[in-house]
Amino acid sequence: MSDQNVGKVPTKKILEKSPLAGITVPILIILVGALIVFGVTKMLSTGKDHRDLVDELNSKTFGNRWVAAYELSKFLASKRIPQEDIPWVIENLSQVYFESVDSRTRNFVVLALGSMGNPLALPVLNKALEDQDPQVQFNAVSSLGNLTTTENIEWGKIEALLQQEKDPGLRQVALLSLAAHKRPNLEELALPLLQSSERNLRHAAAIVLISRKRPEVIPVLEEILNLSYDVAKAGELNGAQVEGLKVNVLENIEKSNWNALVQLVAKVEANDPNIKVSTKAKQVLKVLKN
Repeated sequence: MSDQNVGKVPTKKILEKSPLAGITVPILIILVGALIVFGVTKMLSTGKDHRDLVDELNSKTFGNRWVAAYELSKFLASKRIPQEDIPWVIENLSQVYFESVDSRTRNFVVLALGSMGNPLALPVLNKALEDQDPQVQFNAVSSLGNLTTTENIEWGKIEALLQQEKDPGLRQVALLSLAAHKRPNLEELALPLLQSSERNLRHAAAIVLISRKRPEVIPVLEEILNLSYDVAKAGELNGAQVEGLKVNVLENIEKSNWNALVQLVAKVEANDPNIKVSTKAKQVLKVLKN
């Protein structure tokens, strides 16, 4: 990766290109996907450990502090630091976040904290929900969605992000985080999104609401299950993504045991040209009919 590209923050297209498979698994895949975009699948070869990198981060000047934050985020993605050092690392990263006027630095700090998945990072992650940079907000929401705890997360801030009309990617990751933690008001928040002009947001809302068995969801589920595999337009889902999206819908229908969808699933089983999708539909039918 060139130095020119390293400083660039991944856009919401991480979600825009996703078949929404992450709805049925921890939202961690969003954060991991962001880290992979940065090229962090390998450990650093410099021989420096996390303490060296934190010291380096604290000693850097404004102009290249983000580079040190980036290097530390790569290291922490490996999750190979001693448990006893975690509070010290989080304390130092938190201080850097609150002191930094550079959005790139704040973003890499949030990514680093998110990769650790530790509730000690909550004060920074909650604060980052209000960051002026939408990408920092995006990664903060993803990080909070990955946490196993629901305590002390400022859910009101995440819910407010659902109203960001100009940022569908941010709205979608907010919805997925709320769904990942099974928030009690999820239904109330997601139902209006079924009418969204943003396709991915509309589809995400439908999938997270399958378990609630709301009839308003059915038209959007039909829309998803009727998607073509051969769309060649720029920005559209490719065949593999459509397949993943349909399988995701069918898996959620199976889990919900929503018998009212028998006819819809039967049509998929009979007419879908994708063998993986039609086979999954056949499997779901057996569950719904029992």
